[in-house]
Amino acid sequence: MSYTKDQHVLSQWMLRNFRSDDTAKLVRDKKRVWTHTIYYDEKKGNIIKNLPLPISSVGMKKDCFTLLDGETGVKFDIENELSIYEKKTSDLFNSIVKDHDFLQLLNVEGRDYPLEMLLNFIVIQFVLNLQNPQNKLEYKEEIFEHYTASLIRDFDHIKQKLENPPPHFAALLEGKIYTKIIKVINSSSPKKDICETLLILFMVAESEGLPTLMNFLPTLRNNLFKNIHIEGIYHTGYEFDAIGPRPVFTLGPNIMCYDREKCLVYLPLSHNFAIHFSIGKREFYNSSINIFSADPSKLTCIKNKRINIYKVSHDYIDNITSIINLFNTSHSNTIYTPHCLQDVKDYLALQESNEDFYYSPEKPTLVLS
Repeated sequence: MSYTKDQHVLSQWMLRNFRSDDTAKLVRDKKRVWTHTIYYDEKKGNIIKNLPLPISSVGMKKDCFTLLDGETGVKFDIENELSIYEKKTSDLFNSIVKDHDFLQLLNVEGRDYPLEMLLNFIVIQFVLNLQNPQNKLEYKEEIFEHYTASLIRDFDHIKQKLENPPPHFAALLEGKIYTKIIKVINSSSPKKDICETLLILFMVAESEGLPTLMNFLPTLRNNLFKNIHIEGIYHTGYEFDAIGPRPVFTLGPNIMCYDREKCLVYLPLSHNFAIHFSIGKREFYNSSINIFSADPSKLTCIKNKRINIYKVSHDYIDNITSIINLFNTSHSNTIYTPHCLQDVKDYLALQESNEDFYYSPEKPTLVLS
């Protein structure tokens, strides 16, 4: 897909893979991507309506992080900075989803390693989506205001530091992202808007390992994901571009599905892959990774003793997709799937006609280690 401006409330990676500009005007059964809006009715519960539209056309706050230049009064934004970050992140996601390079997730040495990039993505998307009108998260405005409070409080001090940096910091200010930071801090827009934009730019800089005056991203990431462990990677058993009735992981604006009581996180990477993390339950990080697939023959990952692949039933995967799909339905006014939801009903009906296929094996069975 070609680049589209002002779409960063939902990551460009998700948009590139789930937009359907090229099929939006086709007849109903030819559309590849579906947007579903969810509204709650006290008597009927969740009412889900299908919207066979390009994802880029719905659910976005188009004027996010747009400011006025302090000298010219011309509007400007931070699209380029977000695009550079999202392109790098998309390369990682595609290497997992399309190339099945799971082994890289065991590399946690040095700077900017794959797991850190994944966690940065979760945190940045969480903060971005506090601005998303489709996000049902309670107190989202208050949470975002809490994150920007210190920037607003210390604005004059931060501005002075950026305009008169210490020697070890001055050389960095010649970089493009710092040039944009200076432009933001000298904007004639309201201070609140400046600080909201500055928070995102600081996070993007920190995701590149660059120093800022806040260190917000590493602090929040390390607090949220201390002692993180990959419990498993789930594969529906279907190809990325599979068609027909099948189980899918829906994608919602919140991205991360977080169960606080059980300290579990589910992260759907695409409609056919999801990662299951635990937080604080283990004192060590992974020395190996377990992959659970309803059809391991569809996986192309390199054979390695640190990768364990388990054959599971389609019913087993259904339980995982249900957890993620229920979370997205309850936390988002909009969810995205690569099919009409009627397909799910058709898929579930298939299970009753062929129980041996859909319900076996009864337990995960190791097929490769």
